[in-house]
Amino acid sequence: MSEQSAIAIVNDYPSNEFNLLIPVKTMQEISPMHKVVVNQVQISPNPNDKDVYLENKEYALTKKALAKLMAAANIQVAESTTILPANCKRCYEIAGQTRLAPNCGTCPYKDDVAHQVTLYVPEPSGTWRKVISTKEIRMADEKGKMTEAQYKRFFPFRSEQCESKALNRALREALMISSSYKAEELKKPFVVAYIVPNMNDPEMKKSVAASYANSMSMMFGGNKEVKQISGTTVIDPDDLDEPLGQEGKSVAIEAEIVSPSEEIPPWDEEELEANINQKEEAIITCEGCAEIIEATGSKFTAKDIQDYSKRNFGGKTFCRTCQAKAKAAQGGKK
Repeated sequence: MSEQSAIAIVNDYPSNEFNLLIPVKTMQEISPMHKVVVNQVQISPNPNDKDVYLENKEYALTKKALAKLMAAANIQVAESTTILPANCKRCYEIAGQTRLAPNCGTCPYKDDVAHQVTLYVPEPSGTWRKVISTKEIRMADEKGKMTEAQYKRFFPFRSEQCESKALNRALREALMISSSYKAEELKKPFVVAYIVPNMNDPEMKKSVAASYANSMSMMFGGNKEVKQISGTTVIDPDDLDEPLGQEGKSVAIEAEIVSPSEEIPPWDEEELEANINQKEEAIITCEGCAEIIEATGSKFTAKDIQDYSKRNFGGKTFCRTCQAKAKAAQGGKK
């Protein structure tokens, strides 16, 4: 995209009609494999819709409204983690030097919480901007602002509240959102822009198709039978600038299809033979009825039945039914 095109985008969304959340007014030329996406987000100025709340006679955006702008701007959360509050960090550093454990039980700051959020913000230039924001909640200060009942409700969820405030602060910094807006300003849609792959570009289509094929191959495995083409490559006449053959007639060029060899690699022969022998050894048949001897529940295996039979019936392998017949034939002495 040229600089003139970038200016045209800004002209399509004048500031008197839109709230522009675009950090630059002009952009350098980008490759044909990418394009600029411009999204509009309408924020309701009515506090009952939970998009805004009253702040010093103006309106500030709530978490709900900021989440809408975050999705429209394709902002990615890279990391969201709990960190040490400022007072706890000082105790941690002192404990590291003195080798003495801090006395957290009686510390007035033991209930403080802090959180850090890292965002990746797509830029109109096609790059990503990293934004890191932190928020700390000091419970002693919060207790002075709330009633006892409010404090009891707030206390169990102080970590979640701290994370939300850190995310909101990061989003305001990432999109350069004002701390508050007038009701007239909120009637104008918010506009964000970022770069995405241009799927109309032939090279991008090939790249995405190849990437998709590779990911599917890694997930489900490749084709079991891969055909190799030897000899002359097959040519599609439609791909040529001029037709093949005489008088513009296309000439079909055949290629020999060679199936892959079914020979077992030598390094796999021993493993295959061992598996076959193991399966053959695992199958025990009766010398009386030629049936396969099976285990009886979890108590006796087929090998146990075979060993018992050999000890009691002259080295012969009988199933339990044939053992009973053999005992009857011997007068039940066994």
